[in-house]
Amino acid sequence: MSGHINFEDLELKFGYSCMPDRLHYYSKEENDFRMEVRRWCETHVAPYAEQIDRNRDKNLAVKILKEMPYLDMLIPEEAGGQGKGILYRTILGEELTAFSYALAGIFGASSCLFAGPIIEFGTSEQKKEYLSGIGDGTKIGAIAITEPTGGSDAIGGMRLKAVREGDYYILNGEKCFITNGSVADYLCMYTITNDQVKQHKGMTAFIFETDTPGFEVIKDFKHMGRRGMPNSHLRFTNCKVPAKNMLHRENEGLEVLLFGLDGERTFTASQYVGLARSAFEVAYRYAHKREQFGKSIYNFEANSFKIAEMYMDIEINRIAMVQIARMLDEGHYLRPTVAALKARIADATVRITQDAVQIVGGLGYSEEYPLERYYRDAKIGQISAGTSEIMRYLITREMIRMWGK
Repeated sequence: MSGHINFEDLELKFGYSCMPDRLHYYSKEENDFRMEVRRWCETHVAPYAEQIDRNRDKNLAVKILKEMPYLDMLIPEEAGGQGKGILYRTILGEELTAFSYALAGIFGASSCLFAGPIIEFGTSEQKKEYLSGIGDGTKIGAIAITEPTGGSDAIGGMRLKAVREGDYYILNGEKCFITNGSVADYLCMYTITNDQVKQHKGMTAFIFETDTPGFEVIKDFKHMGRRGMPNSHLRFTNCKVPAKNMLHRENEGLEVLLFGLDGERTFTASQYVGLARSAFEVAYRYAHKREQFGKSIYNFEANSFKIAEMYMDIEINRIAMVQIARMLDEGHYLRPTVAALKARIADATVRITQDAVQIVGGLGYSEEYPLERYYRDAKIGQISAGTSEIMRYLITREMIRMWGK
């Protein structure tokens, strides 16, 4: 096709590279779930994804999320939820991110990172009070770990104090880079309750209600990617939290924090797969339609080899992710394996989105195509939920644990 290829000219139906007839490593039930989620995204997410990004429209993103029929997928069946495991979470993560990374991030923070610790450590009263709203979309949750003094050293940098006064704890301090922070009704909150020991021995988790007096949203950060997903700086000034809102036990918050960490990172890996997949699908279609020097640019190995590399990274990492998710659902310890997956696919997604922009060229660099959004979105994968450098550090530590020096 000569001349410019507009995005509409691609006649692209997202997900064409990931259909059940070639996903033999999933069961029929799992593939059916994938297609159900994809149809929902096509109807409810695709028409608004660009608007959410361009306008940083967190209100629209949250509105769509609250209508999602999968918000209770982690909640056990006996508590009224769907009781799905990590594998199903990765299917949802890939499909949702293929359409909107912002929505996938909001979902993950609320339905996974907030709900997960309550499912595992919450009392029956806490589960009844705080999970139902998350599951039916009337409430939004978040997890509050990072502080201005802690990045990769999130635990060592934790300073927010919780001091016991009768039946309450008084909280003072700040949290930053908190996904959903400005829209959340509840926070799974990590505090220091004993400052006479190292942070990991004096940390306690609480369920914090954001209508508590003294809670303040300082700002939402304006990030280069995942626009429309609120990520906030929060302040707590003499906030009173009932002692009954403690999760697990006092000074044993580290156990709560570390629970589900591998599941979270596997879920984030699914988001990178979904983002990379959409970039790949755009580049592949464009390369076959765009002509230069009398033939489609797919016929030039400089382009087709890039696209082949994209396929290799997406295919192998998805297969690895599926196997890892299944083993996590079976209860296996996979810390170094998960770290390897997260680092590898995060790095690959940056490369894939960059190469997709390169293949499409000037139009890929413009807002005429969604590729520049994918490229902006991809970078956070090397930073959040543990940087790619921290993943490599974890692997070096785990190798010594497994095999000695």
